[in-house]
Amino acid sequence: MTEAADTEAKSFFFVRRVTAMHDFEVFFVSSVATILLVRGILAATGWPQLGGGKIHFAHLLWGGIGMLLAFILFMAMQGRLWDFLATLSAGIGFGLFLDELGKFITSDNDYFFQPAVAIMYVLFVVLFFLFRWLGRVDKMGPETALVNSFDFAKEAVMRSMNEGERDEALYVLGRADQSDSMVQALTAVLGGVKPPPTSTNPAVRAWEGFRAWYQRLIARRWFRRFVLGWFIVTSVASVLAIFALDSTPGQVNLMDMGGAIANALTGGLVIVGLAHWRRSKLSAFRWFERGALVAILVGQFFSFYHNQVAAIFGLLWLLLQLAVIRSMVSAELASTAIRLQDASSGGEDGPHQV
Repeated sequence: MTEAADTEAKSFFFVRRVTAMHDFEVFFVSSVATILLVRGILAATGWPQLGGGKIHFAHLLWGGIGMLLAFILFMAMQGRLWDFLATLSAGIGFGLFLDELGKFITSDNDYFFQPAVAIMYVLFVVLFFLFRWLGRVDKMGPETALVNSFDFAKEAVMRSMNEGERDEALYVLGRADQSDSMVQALTAVLGGVKPPPTSTNPAVRAWEGFRAWYQRLIARRWFRRFVLGWFIVTSVASVLAIFALDSTPGQVNLMDMGGAIANALTGGLVIVGLAHWRRSKLSAFRWFERGALVAILVGQFFSFYHNQVAAIFGLLWLLLQLAVIRSMVSAELASTAIRLQDASSGGEDGPHQV
């Protein structure tokens, strides 16, 4: 690097985290899931209260504890594991806090105030697009890639990185300036990371065996075709659901219409992903992921309005789908990292589809 380049890099303060979008999604999903689970459990148990007489421990208090715990973990601990736990705690705490919104915008502390659900929805949509903007790294510059590579190197110092994590680190590092001696040193360090040895702990070995089996499963062609077929069916069903609405004047239910529009939007995102399937599996899975997130963050609010208990099972199914999609995205990123390293492309000329 030249002296001018060094000066420019040192004045580059706005550096995005390449893992920020994953953390945002954990926050969103845990927040929405917390609201739906709490209301579903309360509905199934007859809306009990914790306390007696004048004492009532509202779950708003537990939400504050969850967010406080997140602050403590963020400030005190290093590493992606603690970042994940802090983000999860923040999401659960925010969900518990927001669930009691109706009590604080009504004069009679009405927890069941129906417009509160719509306010939550608008808030989540605004936050979703804000976080999407903050988490965009599709035009990752060499400075951003280099700074984030140090986070991966830090992880390698703290613990044994598995092969997928190492490939992700090399993928990000491949976007940095390959002529920089610091990048070359980090490439040698991260490229030399070896997968952790087999543990003698039965629980760890069982988990590692399951991970290995699952990685083999998602790499099989028939499984990918099954996933593709599933999303074809669900996208068609989601788009057609809007035509099943009763459009008779005076009979239109705004919540029904909102749910149908959310389903149609989910189906539309999946269709976009299907259009990308032959050109880029990674891009297709990204669109499937967006569709699943819309279904969780938007569609489930309307499902919850109609049937709180049934919505819980729908949420669990959607979370399972999201987990499968995210694992397939990780597998595609690992394959891309290997191709980048084999071709030694790097820089701005290498393929990049984050």
